Amino acid sequence: MNPLVPTGLDGVLMAVSLVALLLALAAFISLIRSASPSGWRLLGWALVVLFVPIIGPAAWFLGRHRERSVDSGSGAVRS
Repeated sequence: MNPLVPTGLDGVLMAVSLVALLLALAAFISLIRSASPSGWRLLGWALVVLFVPIIGPAAWFLGRHRERSVDSGSGAVRS
């Protein structure tokens, strides 16, 4: 077996890495465009998204979705 030829596992790991990178990029863009976190909270979320590869961005999107649903249920309008 030639070590220079990628295997199937290499392809899977590259795909997972690409998905994690795109998810983190989308989370950073969403985090910057969001009006709710600021200051230390924004820095905390940015560090979580950066250092916890797939779970960090997923937590940001779930927390943001949950925050919006709570706000819409109370009658407050947030963008």
